[in-house]
Amino acid sequence: MPAAKSSCVPPPTGWCAGWRPAPRAGEAFRHRLMTVTPPSRRAILVASLVTLASGALGGLVFFRIGMPAAWMSGALIVTTVLALCGARLAVPTPVRFVGFLVLGASMGTAMSPDMLTHAATWPISMALLAVSVVGVMAGSMAFLVRVARWDAQSAFYASAPGALSTVVAMAATTPADMRKVAFSQAMRLFLLVAALPHVMGRVGHPSGAPAAVPLSSLLDIAILLAVSLATGVAFNRLRVPGGMLVGAMTGSALLHAFGLSHAFVPPILLIPAYVVLGAGVGMRFQGTDRATLSSCLLASLGAFAVALVVSVACALLAAHLTHDDPGKLITAFSPGALETMTVLGFAMGYDPAFMSAHHLFRFAGISVFLPLAAHLLFTIRRQRTPD
Repeated sequence: MPAAKSSCVPPPTGWCAGWRPAPRAGEAFRHRLMTVTPPSRRAILVASLVTLASGALGGLVFFRIGMPAAWMSGALIVTTVLALCGARLAVPTPVRFVGFLVLGASMGTAMSPDMLTHAATWPISMALLAVSVVGVMAGSMAFLVRVARWDAQSAFYASAPGALSTVVAMAATTPADMRKVAFSQAMRLFLLVAALPHVMGRVGHPSGAPAAVPLSSLLDIAILLAVSLATGVAFNRLRVPGGMLVGAMTGSALLHAFGLSHAFVPPILLIPAYVVLGAGVGMRFQGTDRATLSSCLLASLGAFAVALVVSVACALLAAHLTHDDPGKLITAFSPGALETMTVLGFAMGYDPAFMSAHHLFRFAGISVFLPLAAHLLFTIRRQRTPD
């Protein structure tokens, strides 16, 4: 006798038909997250070693063949492949914080008063960045709803260009399918880190890694990192977005601005930090099954294409109005994570002050206005819709 079929769940439609658990999208996924047994310390250690070793190997290969942002993008590609193959990966939070500390301190050493000479044009580019964020969300959401047939709430949160912590926290309290949201956000960041460095050489002025720096004494490096750590912890306690990275960068920049330090972070510390960041992005695909990948890949790629067209158009307009490097503007307008995109811009040789200011502006805007937009789109509209 055949099993009875549920009559309360409509047949799924669209590119993500195989993804929807019944009766509420994302409910089974949330339940699985809440009931997973925490791994042992040994398992975490092994997973961390595998993640960082494979990421370093990928970075080395990319470096040997002359790829831009090699250590970061190489680690990203390798760990993404491992994650999709089912490998257990991990980058512990303390390790990520150390990576952000080193990268922030290094970015601060690259700042100079000359970089602020063009700050008068920042309001123009930031205004267009705000337009870009609205356009990216509207265009991506329209694509996901009308073409990919996603539900409106999943499409709304999947379209947010960055501020992942805010987006995930909000989406978890709604009927949005968390797997769609997480996969779409991870796919966008993956594509940006993997492809953006190779494209920028064709669009903007040629850029590469920051120039080689003179060696500093161990004492000078220790003082630089200690001050950067103090400001990073302070920013983190104050809940500044990207607190450890932005705080460390601020502390390092102040030391150099006042002539209190002339130290630079050596490559032996910078390279592992890039690997940690790249591996941390790649492992976001961990737990993605084949059904998820095959059913939602096209939808995520389509939404990314829409977001890219909108952000590049706004960036090129900003470059025209401010007479600045198009590559720098495109990187600053790219809809990715604050820390990742700021560091990627620095690795490509762009102004870290400009990058951090614009990505912080975007993060703050999304964090403030996303709840309001969700309220207007869903709560008020639902109240006005007759039963």
